[in-house]
Amino acid sequence: MMKSNKFEYFDVTADIGVRVRGVNINEIFENAAIAVTSLMLDPSIIGKKIVKKFFIEGNDISSLLINWITELLIIRDSEGILFSSFQVKISNDGKSLNAKNYGERIIGNNLEMDIKAITYSLFKLEKLNGDYYLQFVLDI
Repeated sequence: MMKSNKFEYFDVTADIGVRVRGVNINEIFENAAIAVTSLMLDPSIIGKKIVKKFFIEGNDISSLLINWITELLIIRDSEGILFSSFQVKISNDGKSLNAKNYGERIIGNNLEMDIKAITYSLFKLEKLNGDYYLQFVLDI
């Protein structure tokens, strides 16, 4: 499991909790994606041969983040692609994002962990002393 000062993991019965840090909301979304990817496969071994652009919407910033991570998991399952690098731009109202994602097909690679979904369980997003902190739980 990858170690980083941008995110950490915590134990939750039958699931895994993730805490993410970032200097702005865009970085929080990028670091959340890297944290999720890191549970499945070390991002440093995932190439950047494929570039995919996403436009994602939500009712608010919380649902936007859930939809963002869900879309990454859908792409993994439907197209066999994992991303290792992300450029995210959240709209001013926090209800949509544009993202440019770099990755490659991971067919044939054994994933370290099978993540089924992101949940609203223990979900928390806050700004403290100028930095953003996010917490969420993944169903494994």
